[in-house]
Amino acid sequence: MHLKALYSFAILLLAITACDTASSDDENPETQNPALRVQITTNTATPFIDYILEAEITTSNSIKEVEVTDDGGASYSARESSEPDGQGTQLKLYFSYATLGTRKLEFKVTDIYGQVVPFSETITVTRGNAVRILSAEVISFYKKDQTWDPEFADTDVNRLADVGIALLKSKLNDRFGGTDYTMYRWHTSESRQNQSDLFFDLTEEDLYIDLNKEIRIGIGDDDGGNISQSLIPDFPDYRIIDLKTYATTRPKVITLKDESIDLEIKFTVEWPQG
Repeated sequence: MHLKALYSFAILLLAITACDTASSDDENPETQNPALRVQITTNTATPFIDYILEAEITTSNSIKEVEVTDDGGASYSARESSEPDGQGTQLKLYFSYATLGTRKLEFKVTDIYGQVVPFSETITVTRGNAVRILSAEVISFYKKDQTWDPEFADTDVNRLADVGIALLKSKLNDRFGGTDYTMYRWHTSESRQNQSDLFFDLTEEDLYIDLNKEIRIGIGDDDGGNISQSLIPDFPDYRIIDLKTYATTRPKVITLKDESIDLEIKFTVEWPQG
């Protein structure tokens, strides 16, 4: 009788254990990650030339990584966090454009659970307060009509400079910071062989620049093979036009002149309305 009672007790214990396990499984179902929801807001859908467009991404879960492409995939930026908690549920991005037209911004947000939400935003860049550069004419430069290519004889026209101009302006360099700017070569003209026809028609180039910016102007002698030498003999080897100084008078022609190096270049410009 004792063994029989003990056997019955063991069966009863197993039954209770099985019930407890089933009850525990019911109380702790497999954890589901919270759904990722993403919202984007921008300070404008029609930013001006050189204007800073701010885009703020807000998510329901902490962000691990944000990727963005624009200009049809011509540019790509990403920011990823290695921290387990990610980089929070809000993130700002900054954009700036030098040309007119429509841009499609494509984003991909990944949260700390590995969930991915792609979405896009379309903007249209408008002129705003931008000045348009229509033409440039080089009137004089250092050692004009003199020898720049000494491999040619003094009577050979090929000794003269093959003249080209370059325009530089600042651009936003950090999509996730919004404060880092660098100068970049905005436009480089073709070279004019042996300093002939130093008028450069720029109407087809769509060169727009915000009237609060400055333009750096370089001029050089093209020696071919991606080799050139500056026709500005001192440092720095460029000169500056600060458009703000002309914003009140708004002349149709802006003359860059430095008599110390016999430099003169005339720019024809078109000012924004208003």
